[in-house]
Amino acid sequence: KEGVIRDNLFFRKNKPLNPYRLADNERHLRDLDFILDSKIEVCLVDGSEDSVDVEVFTRDVFSLGFKFDPEELDAYRLDVYDANLFGQGQRIQMNTLLDATRSPQAGVELSYRKSSIGGTLINPSVGYTQINTGRSYGVENEHAYYLRLDRPLVSPYSRLAGSLEISKNYSINNYQAPDSAFRDYRYHLEDAWIGYNMGIYNTENSRERHFVALRYFNQSFERKPSQPAEITNPVYNNQKFLLGSVTFYEQNFYKTQYVYGFGRTEDIPYGKTLTFTAGWSNEFGLDRSYAGMNTAREFVSRKGNFYRLAAGAGSYFREEKTEDAFLFISGLYYSKLLVKKNLKIRQQVEGGHAKAFSNTISPLLTLNNQLQGFRPDSLFAYKRTFLRTETTVFTNWKILGFNFAGFAAAESAFYQQDPGKDAFQKFVWGVNGGFRIRNENLIFGTIEVRGFYFPITVPGIEPYSIRISTNVRLKYTSSFVRAPAFVSYN
Repeated sequence: KEGVIRDNLFFRKNKPLNPYRLADNERHLRDLDFILDSKIEVCLVDGSEDSVDVEVFTRDVFSLGFKFDPEELDAYRLDVYDANLFGQGQRIQMNTLLDATRSPQAGVELSYRKSSIGGTLINPSVGYTQINTGRSYGVENEHAYYLRLDRPLVSPYSRLAGSLEISKNYSINNYQAPDSAFRDYRYHLEDAWIGYNMGIYNTENSRERHFVALRYFNQSFERKPSQPAEITNPVYNNQKFLLGSVTFYEQNFYKTQYVYGFGRTEDIPYGKTLTFTAGWSNEFGLDRSYAGMNTAREFVSRKGNFYRLAAGAGSYFREEKTEDAFLFISGLYYSKLLVKKNLKIRQQVEGGHAKAFSNTISPLLTLNNQLQGFRPDSLFAYKRTFLRTETTVFTNWKILGFNFAGFAAAESAFYQQDPGKDAFQKFVWGVNGGFRIRNENLIFGTIEVRGFYFPITVPGIEPYSIRISTNVRLKYTSSFVRAPAFVSYN
């Protein structure tokens, strides 16, 4: 409805009009999950020299959706939602898990979210879950109820951003584990941050800004697991931190198609970001200071290729010594869209290197987010290098509004598990391929079928596997700024 669109507009009647702010507003509308595309046009007013009419055009999607996910042979999950309830920018969702090994066999999650309440750009959400879908930190099945308030920085011309989350989490023995094995715990957490954007009064066409932010996090256990092995596990111990950050950034967006979507307008960011973070942390009763740095550079070449380069480093400090230090570098490349008759081809290459030093509390490096089909739970390393490439072929085949794309990929990683040796100790590689289908006019995401082959594996990973994913959210996501945080390396 018109009121929902007005609640998500950055410009007001009888105020100066900034064309760059309009472009940001157009992109923001496209990012709403119930809007497929948007366009803002400015029209001259006859007889007026200082006024214009602004027309906003949006194309929404059918807001009812579902997701069916067969997690195991005897376990299934069904999600049903309406992303625009009554046309008021409200999302209501019910997720149901049916598992024969669970007691009771059915578990549910209920959630509600409102987009830009009262035109404030604040998105409130509340929820209750029995199926471990909250902000879970432990390994058991957790029940939780939560409240979140979120206000993103939607434009370089906005002033404030921040969020607040309050959550109560507790483990329930739904899978009837023996008392000696079940981790019985209960905790609550509070996570809040706020930031202010400086430089919004620069010249109209300047998008250089610096953003200062402060974040407070507290996770406090009311009951901890009784197992002796978990006493030293940081997951089940109280954690607090206070972080401040300063971000220098300049970012614009390039409109294109066929990166992740099947022809819809996609916004690819380009620009530069540099963030310095410092603060205090308490884990296991140990007070430590922290300092970190992140930087990223994104650009589009004259030939139409997209590039993203990033690097970061961070370390804790205690008694004038470094602890849990990490550094990383990474790169991402998307080729120019190659059109061959009825086919559209896009190449992606991604790689990175990370290293851990002086490990004491924080978990080591994993491969869980670097390789698509190789995600062991028990593999940790001090050094990691990965490289993956994927070719996607978009076809013009269409059945009942669903478009098809095929893809093939290869991926590999070196990792070092012995900190006393400089050389990499293990190498894994694999290939995978499959297809995706999507109807851009429907709210639910892409359906993907992907098959994997890894000739060398570790316990828990099969050489051959097939993964069917529904409601996959394939999208190039980017934000101007983020909450102050420790350097992310996994």
